[in-house]
Amino acid sequence: MTVAGKPAGTNRIESVMNGCGLAEHWTSARGGHGTSLNFYDRRTKRWSQAWIDEGGNALHLSGTFADGKMTLASAPRQTDAGIDVQRITWSKNADGTVRQVWESSTDGGSTWTVAFDGTYAARP
Repeated sequence: MTVAGKPAGTNRIESVMNGCGLAEHWTSARGGHGTSLNFYDRRTKRWSQAWIDEGGNALHLSGTFADGKMTLASAPRQTDAGIDVQRITWSKNADGTVRQVWESSTDGGSTWTVAFDGTYAARP
């Protein structure tokens, strides 16, 4: 994973539950860790991600795959800063890498700020 060409960390992704899900094991370039479970929920017909890091910070996202992009968002939640919503979009680049753009909103999704814009590439 790189951001602006600089290493941001590594990610090990594995198929789980007989191919029904993906487990992600993230290590940041600064040594932090996080894990997610990603899956398609046949009941809701939506993709979901449950993320947790070593500090107990959790994020639950759901959404769809359309027009070559996977876009998942959190449910709005009230915070001291406003109505927080997180949105992450993954898209495949022509060279086979994957771009991840993470956006945050504090006004319920009316405006967005890019929190992270990185590229996943397979290790050589």
